[in-house]
Formats: sequence, C-alpha cells, structure tokens
Amino acid sequence: MEPIQERLRQVFDALEISIYQAAKDLGENSSKFYNILNGRAKPSYDTIMRLLEQYPQVRADFLLRGQRPVLDEPEPNGKVIELQVRYTDLPFVPTRFYASFIETYIEGLSMDQLEIYRVPVDVVGNHKNVVVIEVAGNSMSPQLANGAKVLAVLVDPSNWEYQSGGIYAVIYRDFFVVKRIKDNELLTKQRLTLHSDNPNGGTVTIPLKDIRGIWKVVRVIDSPVE
Repeated sequence: MEPIQERLRQVFDALEISIYQAAKDLGENSSKFYNILNGRAKPSYDTIMRLLEQYPQVRADFLLRGQRPVLDEPEPNGKVIELQVRYTDLPFVPTRFYASFIETYIEGLSMDQLEIYRVPVDVVGNHKNVVVIEVAGNSMSPQLANGAKVLAVLVDPSNWEYQSGGIYAVIYRDFFVVKRIKDNELLTKQRLTLHSDNPNGGTVTIPLKDIRGIWKVVRVIDSPVE
C-alpha cells in the first residue's frame, strides 16, 4: 500500500486543489501539509477525518487503506450536497510561546496579540474564554501526546477550589504546565497537586499564592499519530 503522504498527494491532485487551498479549507497551517507530503510528519486521525468531512467526494477507503478509486463516482442525475462548515479563530498558545502567553495573561494584555487557531464553531460550542493550547512533552501520554492541540476554558478563581479529576493548564510563578488535578487542597491547605498521566512525568505541588491562572481542558482538537 502506498504511504499516506502519497495518497494525500493523489487526493489533492484528484480534487485539483493546492496544498495552500486544502490547508485554508481545513483551517490548518500549510506548512503542516508540506511536512506531511515531504515525509517529515504524519497526519493525525483528526486531520484525516476533517479532510473527509470537507471533501465528501474523497473515498475513505482510499485515504485510509489505499483502495481505489480516489474519488466517488457521482450517480447519474445525482445531486452533490455540500456541507458548509463554519469556523472561528481562537487564541493559540504553541509550545514555543509559553513564556509570551504567561506574560500576556499576567499583565492583563489583550489575547489578540497571540497567534490564532481556526476550529469549527461546533467544536467550541457554548464555551466562553477559550484558548487552544499545544501540549509540550509526553507527561500526559497516552491521553495527550506531545504536540496535541486542546481546547481549554478559563476557570474563574472563585471556582479553583472545586476543580478535580480533569486535565488542566496552569500558570504558576513563571511556569505553564498541562497536568491532571487529583489532590485539590486549596480550601484546606492552600495548595494544589498536579499529576502526570505518564508515570515518568512526576507530580508538582503548588501553593495557592503562586497560582496565576487555571484553564480546564475540555476537548482534544488535534493530536499526532504516535
């Protein structure tokens, strides 16, 4: 079976679209597809599913298993129904800009200064004060791989003491981490203990006075295939 990058190349050729156009339609960075087609990266499952949703004429059997034809043959006198996907731009925190995000948030600067990440409106739902965060490292694997993009909702400080069990992004002192809250002792001992899902990732206990902001991770938007 041909490698996935070759199958993607044939899909773009069959659709008669450029890499730039495909990236624009999917709300992705074009460099991501260039890296995939050059064999430097692999497409995530979410990216493949979004491509199939955006271009319903592409056969999933070809893209996933290499079974031809590339595109579905239109039925005689059939109508092509195009599904319109609406997107919204959200503040994006890539790993390389963690320090800038800490400064922006602590100093109360506008999130408009951050990079943006385009996601389908349906993914955001009714959530407010959301950001897209790129996960750094493998401390939260296997659930969150290095480079995964997650949707996170800002938690009001009055609700910090009630957060437990989920995965959160936390700013404390000059650090920004994505961990799981298991031991929330903010109410009794004024401290919060963050855990890694990966046993090698360790834990960290943070005094309440050092916490600057907490976001709850509510959804994985994109994740690389490991």
